[in-house]
Amino acid sequence: MSEALPSHVLRVNQLDARRLDDEIGTMLRQQLADVTLYSSGFCDRFQPEMDALLRGVLWRYSVWVDSPTPGGQMQNVVYSRAAHRGLLQKPLLRRQKLAFLLLNVAWPWLLIRLTGLAQTLQEGFATGEGGWLGALARRSWAPSVARWYLHSFEPRATRLPAVCSALNFLLFLRSGVFSTLGDRLLGIRLVHIDPSAHRQLPMQYMNRVMIWNGLSEFLMTVTPLINLGRLRQTITRRLFPKAMLRSMDEGAVGTCGFCGVSPMTLPVVSDCGHHFCYFCLGSEQMKDPHNVACPRCSERIQSFGYAS
Repeated sequence: MSEALPSHVLRVNQLDARRLDDEIGTMLRQQLADVTLYSSGFCDRFQPEMDALLRGVLWRYSVWVDSPTPGGQMQNVVYSRAAHRGLLQKPLLRRQKLAFLLLNVAWPWLLIRLTGLAQTLQEGFATGEGGWLGALARRSWAPSVARWYLHSFEPRATRLPAVCSALNFLLFLRSGVFSTLGDRLLGIRLVHIDPSAHRQLPMQYMNRVMIWNGLSEFLMTVTPLINLGRLRQTITRRLFPKAMLRSMDEGAVGTCGFCGVSPMTLPVVSDCGHHFCYFCLGSEQMKDPHNVACPRCSERIQSFGYAS
């Protein structure tokens, strides 16, 4: 009996595809910066252009030719027209592809460059620097335009999309369609490349499971070998002053000095006057018969007897 094909794309596939695209873009940017012949200052200066170039190249060889992005290929998803409700891909229209380029590549680059230009004009007007930017900053209209952009336009251009993106994400969690605000505006959505393929788990989650399992097995093996009572006593003696230890001893009447259990099992009293479980003190003497220190007062225990 064949399995039923999924009627929609899992939300986690869509989110993972976008996250993988961002990580791949970051890796390519770092590799491009490593192999470039220019200095790090040059790369920092033209960082927005490098990011736009990389996004443009990925767009050209994925969205423009109706192919999945690198992250989409790993998560078995590809862009399709939202008006098409089938399980398979419906190629995007030419205007949707160009609008995708403008919204995801050109607009972020333009916003960064306009903000940098406005800040430079404002600083150039204040410092009176030379050059063509300084000459432009000394124009009568330049400072007011830069101030308007930085204090009015740019905050609205960033906050309004952020609020709309948050609302869109809530709708996406409910419906599972349009994972970003740009997809909703362009009328595109992610569909499966192969609806019959099983979901591939991201490597980072598999690594987390493997690390957690290994850590759990290590702790299960090591923990029984650690004398937690002695470790607690050692830390307590080293960290707390003697006055506090005496007050703790006074409030710990009826508890074993080694394991801290109350009531004690077969209570015994040492020659220093403190009480312990018979088996706790006996095990300590078996390990080191002539050098057992009292955890309460640090005196050497020479003998003990049953508590009355």
